[in-house]
Amino acid sequence: MAMNIPIRFAVMPENEVEAVAHLAATGHAPTKIERDDKDSVYLMFPPTSEVDAWKLMEALPRHLSAKIGFVMRAPPPPPFIVDGGKVN
Repeated sequence: MAMNIPIRFAVMPENEVEAVAHLAATGHAPTKIERDDKDSVYLMFPPTSEVDAWKLMEALPRHLSAKIGFVMRAPPPPPFIVDGGKVN
């Protein structure tokens, strides 16, 4: 089953060239590169199947990562909420 969201991998600007070269050498070159106002560079990959996403995750140069995040199919429950909706 294909994921319906693109995959983003954040690196610091000084690691962009090395990260792109590493991914290209493994057959996983990004389709687009975006930058934000906080000096992060995002290597963008198209939506893909879970199997191919796993292969991409194994190929990512995690030692060059600027951020680590997890994407879930549904949003997590609000933190620290107990029965009755009160904040713990």
